[in-house]
Amino acid sequence: MAKNSLFLDVNIILDYVLEREGELKEIETLFELAEAEKVELNISESVIATVLYFLQKHKLDALAIVRELSTVVNFIPFKKDVLFYSLEKYKDVEDGLLYFLAVKANMDYFITRNIKDFSFTLPSLPVTTPTKFLNEHI
Repeated sequence: MAKNSLFLDVNIILDYVLEREGELKEIETLFELAEAEKVELNISESVIATVLYFLQKHKLDALAIVRELSTVVNFIPFKKDVLFYSLEKYKDVEDGLLYFLAVKANMDYFITRNIKDFSFTLPSLPVTTPTKFLNEHI
């Protein structure tokens, strides 16, 4: 079985680092699977700025947490074409930017808590929740 490449929405990363309730156990399972090299976790480099803001706001050790994240998660840079495509095509620019970046990076799944925010998806990149992904693929 090929290793699935998962692109994590910013809410998934924030849930993980801030230990927010909801699907925390499932998100932790995704990270455990990544550590065991059974899935590949990816985020946009742009997400790090948001994560840093919340870590500092909650007075957490941003350096240590981002260092730990970087051992398990790949940071995907975006180029101008992704930015401009998102600005032209999507009402919610941040969601569009992350989703289109995941498409361009050939991810297998886009993982989010807010599926309803992604009405513009393509068949090549399904949007799902951590729970649904684990139930269907693990």
